[in-house]
Amino acid sequence: MNWEAIGAVGEVAGAIGVIATLTYLAAQIHQNTKAIRGATLDSITEHQQFELRWSSEIGTSFRKSIEAPGELTDQETWEVTEWMTSAFVARQNEFKQFKQGLLDEDNWAACEKIIYMCLGSAWAQNWWKEFSVIAFPDDFVSHVNRLLAEKTLDYAGVLKKLDVGNEPDDA
Repeated sequence: MNWEAIGAVGEVAGAIGVIATLTYLAAQIHQNTKAIRGATLDSITEHQQFELRWSSEIGTSFRKSIEAPGELTDQETWEVTEWMTSAFVARQNEFKQFKQGLLDEDNWAACEKIIYMCLGSAWAQNWWKEFSVIAFPDDFVSHVNRLLAEKTLDYAGVLKKLDVGNEPDDA
Protein backbone atom coordinates (compact mmCIF):
# COMPACT_ATOMS: atom_id res chain seq x y z
CA MET A 1 0.00 0.00 0.00
CA ASN A 2 1.40 3.39 -0.90
CA TRP A 3 1.26 6.62 1.07
CA GLU A 4 -1.48 8.12 -1.12
CA ALA A 5 -3.80 5.21 -0.38
CA ILE A 6 -3.07 5.43 3.33
CA GLY A 7 -3.78 9.20 3.21
CA ALA A 8 -7.08 8.61 1.40
CA VAL A 9 -8.17 6.03 3.98
CA GLY A 10 -7.25 8.50 6.72
CA GLU A 11 -9.34 11.25 5.10
CA VAL A 12 -12.35 8.95 4.77
CA ALA A 13 -11.99 7.86 8.41
CA GLY A 14 -11.70 11.51 9.47
CA ALA A 15 -14.82 12.45 7.49
CA ILE A 16 -16.77 9.57 9.07
CA GLY A 17 -15.60 10.73 12.49
CA VAL A 18 -16.74 14.29 11.81
CA ILE A 19 -20.15 13.08 10.61
CA ALA A 20 -20.56 10.86 13.67
CA THR A 21 -19.58 13.72 15.98
CA LEU A 22 -22.02 16.14 14.32
CA THR A 23 -24.82 13.55 14.51
CA TYR A 24 -24.11 13.01 18.20
CA LEU A 25 -24.04 16.77 18.89
CA ALA A 26 -27.33 17.29 17.03
CA ALA A 27 -28.97 14.56 19.14
CA GLN A 28 -27.58 16.12 22.33
CA ILE A 29 -28.83 19.59 21.37
CA HIS A 30 -32.28 18.20 20.61
CA GLN A 31 -32.38 16.34 23.93
CA ASN A 32 -31.16 19.44 25.80
CA THR A 33 -33.83 21.60 24.13
CA LYS A 34 -36.54 19.18 25.23
CA ALA A 35 -35.16 19.20 28.78
CA ILE A 36 -35.11 23.02 28.87
CA ARG A 37 -38.70 23.19 27.59
CA GLY A 38 -39.77 20.67 30.22
CA ALA A 39 -38.04 22.64 32.98
CA THR A 40 -39.67 25.84 31.71
CA LEU A 41 -43.13 24.26 31.85
CA ASP A 42 -42.43 22.85 35.33
CA SER A 43 -41.40 26.29 36.56
CA ILE A 44 -44.49 27.92 35.08
CA THR A 45 -46.77 25.29 36.61
CA GLU A 46 -45.11 25.69 39.99
CA HIS A 47 -45.61 29.45 39.91
CA GLN A 48 -49.24 29.11 38.86
CA GLN A 49 -49.84 26.78 41.80
CA PHE A 50 -48.19 29.36 44.07
CA GLU A 51 -50.51 32.04 42.67
CA LEU A 52 -53.52 29.85 43.41
CA ARG A 53 -52.41 29.32 47.02
CA TRP A 54 -51.77 33.04 47.44
CA SER A 55 -55.06 34.00 45.81
CA SER A 56 -56.92 31.73 48.24
CA GLU A 57 -55.35 33.73 51.08
CA ILE A 58 -56.73 36.98 49.66
CA GLY A 59 -59.91 35.47 48.23
CA THR A 60 -62.25 37.83 50.05
CA SER A 61 -60.34 40.89 48.86
CA PHE A 62 -60.08 39.57 45.32
CA ARG A 63 -63.79 38.75 45.13
CA LYS A 64 -64.63 42.20 46.50
CA SER A 65 -62.47 43.75 43.75
CA ILE A 66 -64.72 41.98 41.26
CA GLU A 67 -68.14 42.45 42.83
CA ALA A 68 -67.86 45.62 44.93
CA PRO A 69 -64.60 47.42 44.17
CA GLY A 70 -65.80 50.63 45.80
CA GLU A 71 -65.90 48.82 49.15
CA LEU A 72 -62.23 47.76 49.10
CA THR A 73 -60.24 48.98 52.10
CA ASP A 74 -56.73 50.33 51.58
CA GLN A 75 -55.32 47.02 52.85
CA GLU A 76 -57.50 44.99 50.49
CA THR A 77 -56.57 47.20 47.56
CA TRP A 78 -52.90 46.70 48.39
CA GLU A 79 -53.34 42.91 48.66
CA VAL A 80 -55.09 42.61 45.30
CA THR A 81 -52.64 45.02 43.65
CA GLU A 82 -49.69 42.97 44.87
CA TRP A 83 -51.31 39.73 43.70
CA MET A 84 -52.10 41.21 40.28
CA THR A 85 -48.56 42.51 39.92
CA SER A 86 -47.13 39.11 40.81
CA ALA A 87 -49.53 37.34 38.45
CA PHE A 88 -48.60 39.62 35.57
CA VAL A 89 -44.88 39.36 36.22
CA ALA A 90 -45.44 35.61 35.80
CA ARG A 91 -47.45 36.16 32.59
CA GLN A 92 -44.70 38.45 31.29
CA ASN A 93 -42.16 35.69 31.96
CA GLU A 94 -44.36 33.18 30.14
CA PHE A 95 -44.67 35.60 27.22
CA LYS A 96 -40.89 35.91 27.05
CA GLN A 97 -40.46 32.12 27.24
CA PHE A 98 -42.99 31.75 24.41
CA LYS A 99 -41.17 34.27 22.25
CA GLN A 100 -37.89 32.43 22.85
CA GLY A 101 -39.45 29.14 21.75
CA LEU A 102 -39.34 27.56 25.21
CA LEU A 103 -43.14 27.46 25.57
CA ASP A 104 -45.30 25.95 22.85
CA GLU A 105 -48.46 27.45 21.32
CA ASP A 106 -50.90 25.34 23.40
CA ASN A 107 -49.31 26.22 26.73
CA TRP A 108 -49.04 29.89 25.81
CA ALA A 109 -52.74 29.88 24.84
CA ALA A 110 -53.50 28.54 28.34
CA CYS A 111 -51.44 31.39 29.82
CA GLU A 112 -53.41 33.88 27.74
CA LYS A 113 -56.62 32.51 29.26
CA ILE A 114 -55.23 33.34 32.69
CA ILE A 115 -54.70 36.91 31.46
CA TYR A 116 -58.38 37.07 30.47
CA MET A 117 -59.41 35.76 33.88
CA CYS A 118 -57.14 38.14 35.77
CA LEU A 119 -58.48 41.11 33.82
CA GLY A 120 -62.10 40.00 34.00
CA SER A 121 -63.37 42.89 36.10
CA ALA A 122 -63.54 46.65 35.82
CA TRP A 123 -61.22 47.03 38.82
CA ALA A 124 -58.62 44.72 37.24
CA GLN A 125 -58.83 46.52 33.90
CA ASN A 126 -58.30 49.83 35.69
CA TRP A 127 -55.31 48.27 37.48
CA TRP A 128 -53.90 47.18 34.11
CA LYS A 129 -54.45 50.61 32.61
CA GLU A 130 -52.57 52.29 35.47
CA PHE A 131 -49.80 49.77 36.13
CA SER A 132 -49.06 48.22 32.75
CA VAL A 133 -47.26 51.21 31.28
CA ILE A 134 -45.01 51.68 34.31
CA ALA A 135 -44.38 48.07 35.28
CA PHE A 136 -44.09 45.97 32.10
CA PRO A 137 -42.22 45.98 28.78
CA ASP A 138 -43.93 47.58 25.81
CA ASP A 139 -44.15 44.37 23.75
CA PHE A 140 -45.96 42.56 26.58
CA VAL A 141 -48.29 45.51 27.20
CA SER A 142 -49.12 45.67 23.50
CA HIS A 143 -49.85 41.95 23.41
CA VAL A 144 -52.17 42.07 26.43
CA ASN A 145 -53.93 45.14 25.03
CA ARG A 146 -54.51 43.26 21.74
CA LEU A 147 -55.99 40.37 23.71
CA LEU A 148 -58.32 42.71 25.57
CA ALA A 149 -59.37 44.36 22.31
CA GLU A 150 -60.41 40.92 20.99
CA LYS A 151 -62.50 39.88 23.99
CA THR A 152 -62.97 40.25 27.72
CA LEU A 153 -64.34 38.02 30.43
CA ASP A 154 -67.18 38.91 32.79
CA TYR A 155 -65.63 37.39 35.90
CA ALA A 156 -68.53 38.50 38.14
CA GLY A 157 -70.95 36.72 35.81
CA VAL A 158 -68.88 33.56 35.97
CA LEU A 159 -68.79 33.72 39.78
CA LYS A 160 -72.56 34.13 39.94
CA LYS A 161 -72.98 30.97 37.86
CA LEU A 162 -70.72 29.11 40.27
CA ASP A 163 -72.45 30.27 43.45
CA VAL A 164 -74.35 27.59 45.31
CA GLY A 165 -78.03 27.56 44.46
CA ASN A 166 -77.67 28.91 40.94
CA GLU A 167 -78.51 26.58 38.10
CA PRO A 168 -76.03 26.28 35.25
CA ASP A 169 -77.01 27.66 31.87
CA ASP A 170 -78.41 25.11 29.44
CA ALA A 171 -76.90 27.00 26.48
